[in-house]
Amino acid sequence: MTAAVNFAWLAALWILVSPHSISPQPLPSAEPTFVAQGAFIALVVTDLDASLEWYKSNLDLHLIKRGKSPRVAAETAVLGGHNVFVELIHYTGRSLAKREVNDSAPVAGPVKAGAIVDSLGFDSLAKHIQSHGIEARSFEDKEMRCRTFIVRDGDGNLIQFFAKTD
Repeated sequence: MTAAVNFAWLAALWILVSPHSISPQPLPSAEPTFVAQGAFIALVVTDLDASLEWYKSNLDLHLIKRGKSPRVAAETAVLGGHNVFVELIHYTGRSLAKREVNDSAPVAGPVKAGAIVDSLGFDSLAKHIQSHGIEARSFEDKEMRCRTFIVRDGDGNLIQFFAKTD
């Protein structure tokens, strides 16, 4: 019986490592599946008016629409500009804690959002944000071949911007 068990175990191992048991992966296409034309993020916020002001004054976005959600007890606002859309969602009748994103207590889910901008726009945006008293220290990521900075909005969400260095 031991020989039969060993044979079954070896047969199962052979099937698992056999090239015929691995599904072939498609080759990457010469053309990309898509090329991004902008960025979008939806955020739950604790104060819709304060968040609207933060995104308008610090990222120079403008209000596109604002209204009550037809599905849930929430008010939403969509801002836009610079090929970026930001949807802000404020649940009414609920008190939500501000999200704290840090490395000492990580949580599952998105950690940050961002956009890729041109070099001129990157420098201009960093200066604009700093003029509002928000720290936007730029650093270079050599492996990604870009410059980047990260800011926190009024609810603690991390927003990161990139500019290629090539």
